[in-house]
Formats: sequence, structure tokens, C-alpha cells
Amino acid sequence: MFVSRGKFLKSLGKSIPGMILGGGVATAARTLLGKMAAASGVMEIPAVAANQEIAKDAKIEFIMSGPPDGNRVALTFDDGPTPGVTEIILDELRRRKLHATFFMIGQRVAAAPDLARRVLAEGHEVGNHTYTHPKLTTLADSQAAAEIQKTQDILAEVLNYRAVWFRPPNGALRQNQVGMLASRGLGIVLWSVNPQDWSQPGEPKIVGTVLAETKPGSIIVCHDLHQQTANSVGPILDGLLERGFSSATLSVLLGSPRGVTNG
Repeated sequence: MFVSRGKFLKSLGKSIPGMILGGGVATAARTLLGKMAAASGVMEIPAVAANQEIAKDAKIEFIMSGPPDGNRVALTFDDGPTPGVTEIILDELRRRKLHATFFMIGQRVAAAPDLARRVLAEGHEVGNHTYTHPKLTTLADSQAAAEIQKTQDILAEVLNYRAVWFRPPNGALRQNQVGMLASRGLGIVLWSVNPQDWSQPGEPKIVGTVLAETKPGSIIVCHDLHQQTANSVGPILDGLLERGFSSATLSVLLGSPRGVTNG
């Protein structure tokens, strides 16, 4: 059963704080999944049955923003590393001595290991974004688990690194898939600011959306895939600095994932 994105857009507010999902909170899960679809542009999402529960030992937060006080925000990049694009983003961050979080696709790490190593060497954080970027809600549990674990494995092999944050492709995740993340010590991070740079709307639009919507604690999602994004990063960073913001990694902004059991 699927619920249309339009129906959710009419009923949802501007933002939803991070929440812990546990047994018996199907209503909260439906609201959260709706927001995920609206924020990511996904056209449909799976409806959660009213009697469906998450295992009690699989509690985990879906985080959309950080603390609303202070001046920190988190600039994040999905879908890389991409030769010719990620380097430009790294150069802009280094010039301003700022840091970001890169949610990497496992097979792209395998294809560009030196670039992935540079991201980590320059003080940025690396997150798990699956191995091939599938829509996890369409996969069997075993396939979804393999996508997650294979990326953890390639990050360990190439970077000698264990990611602690996970972002589902398109923001789509089935309720019963939460446990496979919790058991691997992975927190789930979405976003609160989305310029939809993946659609290449033009650099002024990308920059303008980010600067207009960012507030203390915002988590900004961009994609290190296209030249437009690379060209927008410098103006975004300068605009954030002018407004008194500092870009930090997710672990600096949020601390360690909470409600996660390592296995």
C-alpha cells in the first residue's frame, strides 16, 4: 500500500524534530516517513500498518537537524566520491578551514579510493550511503543488509574507518529495516535543508535556497555529483560565514548516535 506525496505535503509542517522510534509508535513513523518523502522528492512512500511495531531492541533516532542554539550547521554531500567534483568541494572547504560530512556510495569508494582517502585525511567525516544507491524499500531484507554491510566493509578496507552515520538513498527506509542499522552501530541522518542540487537547477538557485533556509542546527544535503554543486560550494560557505555560521561534521554537531546498540 502506498500513500501519495501530495497528501503528505498538505498535512505536514515545515519540519519535524528527530525522534526515537520504538514499539507501538506507528503514527510517529508514518509522519516521519512522509516528511522523508517530501524532503527528498520521492513520489511515493510505503504506508506503515497501524499495528506494525519496531522491535524494542532496535530503537534508533531519525535525525533531521541538530541543536537549535549556537552557530553550527552541518553541510553534507551524498553520492560521491566523484573525481573532478569532490576535489573542488574539498578545496573550497580547505580554504575556509571548514569541515563537512560525505555520505559515500561503496562502489564509488572502490572506484576512487585515493579521493575517498583525501576526504578523510582532510578532517571530514564519511558516512554510509549504501553500496549501489538502491531504493531500500524495494529490496528484500537480506539485500538491504548486504548494501549496508558491504559499504561498511569497503570503508574499513580502503580507509581503515568505520562509519557511524547512515543516510538512506532518497530518504526511503522501511520501518522493519531499522534494526539492521542499529545492530551495526549506525545512526540515521536525514536533512532539514535541501536545494535539490541533484536536479541541477542552476547555481544561483542552489546557493539561494541553502542560504535562505539555513538556521542554527540545520543539516544541509547536497550531492558531490555535478559541476553546478561544486561551483556553488564556495558561495554557500562564504554566505554561511557572513551569517555567522560554521560548518561542522555531523559527529561534532550531533555527538555520537544515540539509541544504537553495537553488534
